[in-house]
Amino acid sequence: MMYFYMEQESTYKRIAVIGLGASGGLFGILASKNPYNLVSGFDARDPFSTLLPTGGGRCNLTYNEDNVREFVRNYPRGEKFLLSVFSRMPQSKTRELFRDLGIKTYVQNDNRVFPITDSSAKTVKILQKHLDNSNFNHIKENIISITKKSEKFEIKTSSKTYEFECVVVATGGKGIKIAEMTGHKIIEPKPSLTALNIKEKEFYSLSGMSFKNAEITAKYQKSKYSAVGDILFTHKAISGPCVFKISALTAYENFSSVSPMEINIKLVDCTLEDIEYELKVNSKKTIKNVFTKFAPEKFISCILKMNKINETKQTAQINKSEKEILFKSLTELKLYVEERIKDSEIVTAGGVDLNEINSKTMESKLIPNLFFIGEILNIDGYTGGFNLQSCWSTAYLCSLNFN
Repeated sequence: MMYFYMEQESTYKRIAVIGLGASGGLFGILASKNPYNLVSGFDARDPFSTLLPTGGGRCNLTYNEDNVREFVRNYPRGEKFLLSVFSRMPQSKTRELFRDLGIKTYVQNDNRVFPITDSSAKTVKILQKHLDNSNFNHIKENIISITKKSEKFEIKTSSKTYEFECVVVATGGKGIKIAEMTGHKIIEPKPSLTALNIKEKEFYSLSGMSFKNAEITAKYQKSKYSAVGDILFTHKAISGPCVFKISALTAYENFSSVSPMEINIKLVDCTLEDIEYELKVNSKKTIKNVFTKFAPEKFISCILKMNKINETKQTAQINKSEKEILFKSLTELKLYVEERIKDSEIVTAGGVDLNEINSKTMESKLIPNLFFIGEILNIDGYTGGFNLQSCWSTAYLCSLNFN
């Protein structure tokens, strides 16, 4: 087993963990296994309920990459801090921990890690059972205030006042008000991993269409960003892993309908020579029929209509300008992003300033016995299990303070 406990004085340590999502829930499990800890978890929701939608309901626990320096490159914010964290608690040890908790995992072809049950619901049920012990108490009350009085923390809820020796804040990116109560510096929260609304209404009809391994280059004012991955057209927007990466990288850019962000998308990996060859050997076919070799028919029809090119026109009649338009539509599709889709974010950028947190223990450098774990920290990663891994690792390191 990965957790162990040293002999302690026969006095209980009262610990509050605020938020019972991934990080708070795991901390609750590990800390409450020590018989000398009394852990109270504050959350109106059931423990680990935030895991239910992850991985499309299959629970994407982490990502299989043993090189820590490579692993941290998947975090737009928090890379240096996480280098220290993951050196102590990498994904391999996390999978061992889950195995000890009764959750066996496997690695998918794309290196994402899932439980062998392929079920978030079953995973949550197993984790919840570990919290069903006499050292853990779930309090479904809303917190009004947190104050440090002498050596104790006083937590006031809508119905009661509690005292604790230690407090662990694990409220996630949307629970920033709790962190603000402690007086720590907060990096302004911004939506990350969101779908992006595009200006070009002609593409709204492509909802549901996807492209594999697309390449996006985004430009806004003097900054430039790039990402590779799958892309999905939705109603009024573009989405998918590649778009999520761009949205994360540009989380603090203030683009809008007045000042949109320009993006160029390489949807298809082809050259002009490839196009010219197909046109030459299929000179009697229509433009539409030839170009469906490179992209879905609906996409080609959309491009032809936008540029007022007759789709029944034979390829032998195509002129240089039309050829260039079609080629660039496949390899340099220019779109303008006006906004992020409201409330669509998967995670939040921003949070407690990492300079105020000890990366070895997760303890505040300002207030002794106050800890921050998970997404409440100024850490966010791409899709694929990276955000959950930072939750697991910070929770585990924090729990070592109570063993």
